[in-house]
Amino acid sequence: NFGPRPIAQSAGGKSEVAEFAAHRHCLMGWAEVEDAVAAFKGGGLVIVADSVDRKDECDLVFAADHATTERMAFVIRHSTGIIYVVTDTDRLEHFGLHPATHSNTDRFSNKAYISTTFLPGSSTGLSAADRAATARALCNRSNKAESFSKPGHMFPVVADPGGVLARPGHSEAAFDLCRITGRTPVACLSELTHDDGTMVRREDALAFGERHKIPVITVDQLIEYRRTHADFPNAP
Repeated sequence: NFGPRPIAQSAGGKSEVAEFAAHRHCLMGWAEVEDAVAAFKGGGLVIVADSVDRKDECDLVFAADHATTERMAFVIRHSTGIIYVVTDTDRLEHFGLHPATHSNTDRFSNKAYISTTFLPGSSTGLSAADRAATARALCNRSNKAESFSKPGHMFPVVADPGGVLARPGHSEAAFDLCRITGRTPVACLSELTHDDGTMVRREDALAFGERHKIPVITVDQLIEYRRTHADFPNAP
């Protein structure tokens, strides 16, 4: 019989061809870290996926000093709508911000600080323009502590100073991208979601990145990059 052989089915019901195609799509879809670094340095968006054994989530990440109304609106539209601002403890406390709790029971030990809005020029603090202004204001240490409301509509998080080598999270990935590119060490991020509110996983993040021309990398890729490159030669 020289006809086509039946396509083998996996235990989950997928054909070998379908599984291979999906696997190849994932392999082909990941960007090089250098491409993500270049996009981030230029003020563009990057998608970062953490481990499937961790949160298995994909975050939109960008430099806070390049926060525009348009970029913020795009991220709000395609994410949970909660925008985190990642930086270091010293910067947040310089602006009079403090930990959101003194008894942290978060499963991933997320170091959340009190939410905030930059008051000068803001309306309710919730619009894309107001949130972008707050992100940019946190980059400028000449701003006064009294200019930041407590609480507000942006959610600061402290990154581990060791970056992804110390904690393989989205916050550390965003913070490391700032330091690798020499940008002000403040980044914005939010988790990608589908229209129905469910979380976007890796395969769909790759498709989203391809559709919107956004590089997609993993935390593991960034860990490997950190291990093989000098520590932040461009950091301010």
